[in-house]
Amino acid sequence: MSTARHLATLEQLCARPFADEGSVRSAPEGSAGPGFHLALLASSGAPAGERAAVTEEFAALREALAVVLELRWGPAEHVSLWSAFVRAEEARIAGTGEAVEEPWRSLSASVPDVLLWRRADRWIALGTAERETEQPVRLLALATAVDPP
Repeated sequence: MSTARHLATLEQLCARPFADEGSVRSAPEGSAGPGFHLALLASSGAPAGERAAVTEEFAALREALAVVLELRWGPAEHVSLWSAFVRAEEARIAGTGEAVEEPWRSLSASVPDVLLWRRADRWIALGTAERETEQPVRLLALATAVDPP
């Protein structure tokens, strides 16, 4: 897990143009769609018994990256995605509730909160995907033109 590599990925997300409407790309290293890029910075295949320790390790990695980014971009806003997750689940299960736009709907399904910066025409978010216990813990970076929920 190289900080320099993660910072380079984040800089690429800030510069890369967004996909056209209707275009979606998914790959092991991330995905992209209209108005967003989602990058996998790190992933752990730790056994279930080690999940808590790995989650703490990834949270520390996110915070370390945030320290460097705050020197470059200024302070991050800490944003909970809990209400977006609840609204998206209500809409999915019961057909009620307020719709949550992508990429925030998908991100909130696995990431409880993000550190968020505004960079020119996009939002940059860092989050630790830990909600889906059947998936490995992941550190994700999002660049999007879609306002946060």
